[in-house]
Amino acid sequence: GSSCAYPCRCSLISCGVVGMSTVDNSHLGAGAAWRGDGQVSLTVSCRPHGGAAITKVAVESRRQRLIATGAEDGGLRLLELRSLLGKPRAVMDPCAQEEVGGSSSSSVPKPNGSGHAGRVQALAWLPDDDRLLVSGGGSLLKIWDASAPEKPVLDLHLHSMVHGAAVTNSSVQLAAVALEDCTLRVVDLRIGRAVNTMQGHTRTPICVAWGGSMDKKLFSGGRDGTLRAWDPRMGARSLWCFDPYAHEKGQPALKTFDDESEPTQRNAFGKRTREELESLMALGSNNVQPFRLRTARSVFRSATSNCSAKAGNTSTGASKMVSDPVSSEMPCLAEISKAFREESSAEQLERPRHFLDPPRRQYQHEASSAHRGAVTAVVAPLRSSLDAKGPYNVLLSCGVDGKIRKWDAERGVPLGKRSAFDVESSMLERSLQIAAHGSPQDLCFVPEKSAVTAYCTRSGELLCRLEAHTSMVHCVEVLPGCSQVLSAGADGRLISWKARPNGGVQSADVVALD
Repeated sequence: GSSCAYPCRCSLISCGVVGMSTVDNSHLGAGAAWRGDGQVSLTVSCRPHGGAAITKVAVESRRQRLIATGAEDGGLRLLELRSLLGKPRAVMDPCAQEEVGGSSSSSVPKPNGSGHAGRVQALAWLPDDDRLLVSGGGSLLKIWDASAPEKPVLDLHLHSMVHGAAVTNSSVQLAAVALEDCTLRVVDLRIGRAVNTMQGHTRTPICVAWGGSMDKKLFSGGRDGTLRAWDPRMGARSLWCFDPYAHEKGQPALKTFDDESEPTQRNAFGKRTREELESLMALGSNNVQPFRLRTARSVFRSATSNCSAKAGNTSTGASKMVSDPVSSEMPCLAEISKAFREESSAEQLERPRHFLDPPRRQYQHEASSAHRGAVTAVVAPLRSSLDAKGPYNVLLSCGVDGKIRKWDAERGVPLGKRSAFDVESSMLERSLQIAAHGSPQDLCFVPEKSAVTAYCTRSGELLCRLEAHTSMVHCVEVLPGCSQVLSAGADGRLISWKARPNGGVQSADVVALD
């Protein structure tokens, strides 16, 4: 249920699990509320950027007291978590024009703010720090001091568009940045410059994440459909690509360019034929689309071309088609195509992607595709406590194919019996901010159109669906323990959701929708 004063605009849609639960979930704490053993309510809704869409949200992990938000126009806000409705602690307005190379022309207007010139693509706090903040937008990576946020501490020009960034969880202050030029740049925040460039993606990487607190590895996903593991200490090449079919037995052996098993495909000189080389180039391409539907335009294109060809060959036939009232109705094929596109809803277009798996490797030189299409999100789930037994090497990824996949971060193979489940995530090839909490809660929060959905990462079951936004949700952030979840999107709203297990202390929450 929800304690919102506007139930028509804010509702918690349960999937048969919210309410009384017969399973003992007391060990989950606040996480039990997401499984039906408690209550989830909307507590605060605010517009820190006015009407501008919010693209990124980040909460400092030291005391969970400060929130940073980034907007579509390049502006940044620094907020107090306990007083989201109050005045922002800091306002960094977008700048009018980026200065390339540290200089600006006199004909170009000077920046009127300290934020970014375009969409904020990355936002992250330094681990165990409530002062230093990293933001990325355009071709700039900016470092901020929360105690003096009037202007950035450092502006780092990377000479390529920024698509994502993450800060390491170790004692060394490193930031990994995904760039438009198909590389990952590792930046040492202590000296303020790039110290390593990682190469391997064949298309632009758009999401990046570091491993656990004791893990030095870096993980990135890109538009080429690959999810790669890196170790910045061991060079500029990726360690491996995550393979969704690695757990299957009895797979055929991978082919090579020098495979002599098919001599009929060789010419008299022992070289490959042109047709075989073209097929190999097509197989080696990682530009895999999630799916392709046949529209009315493609269906009628051949018919219209045939009609036009016949009309061009015989002039008398062409004049007869124009004068004949029945033949004059042929141009309505364009109207039929338009009506067909209008009647096809977004749901009908997105449904086929769930039935298509990533392409399999056939040659040794090929990279394994983790998703069919772009990988839009990669995240290492939070841990409930520091004294958890054993290593926790779990990694989650999301793609435009509408799949959440669970991986063993140490081996690059699927993890668990249910290693993938379907979601209704965005189909845009753009970084998507999802949030996940590890054992024992095992929850994943995914933006789905204008709602936020909670899934169980063990079973892939849809637990609940939160609806309060009036437009597309871009980002979700979860606090340790799953007691509070923050969501923001294109409507400019920052919404706080709180979860209370049954038997917990009930408090009077302020609910506000401006």
